[in-house]
Amino acid sequence: MKTIDKHLLSYNKTGQSIIVSFQSTNRLSIINSSKIEDELLQLIISGETSILLDFSAIKFIDSSSFRALLSVHIDAKLNEVEFVILNPNNEVVELINLVDLDNIFNIRYTSDSNYKEFKNAS
Repeated sequence: MKTIDKHLLSYNKTGQSIIVSFQSTNRLSIINSSKIEDELLQLIISGETSILLDFSAIKFIDSSSFRALLSVHIDAKLNEVEFVILNPNNEVVELINLVDLDNIFNIRYTSDSNYKEFKNAS
């Protein structure tokens, strides 16, 4: 497994998937949403087939970040890339439901042991 650190995001390549984690923030807002969107779009353009965005550290997300994630979702779909929001907490899920994106985003949950196995898969 190779880890590449970027300012806000960290990437772990596992087989056909790349797991993207947030490194230095627990809030997605207008301050960082554009950079995050750009980095995720670069992964789509680079030919990744499956992007798993680990939301386990995120406590809050604002409207500009929802717009950015929706844009990434659309570009992923157009490029036949699987885009998954992984392990969001209850507050974030409530916000996703509130803005009526729960039927748009692919959201998955894993237990800690399954997630570790998933991260370590080759």
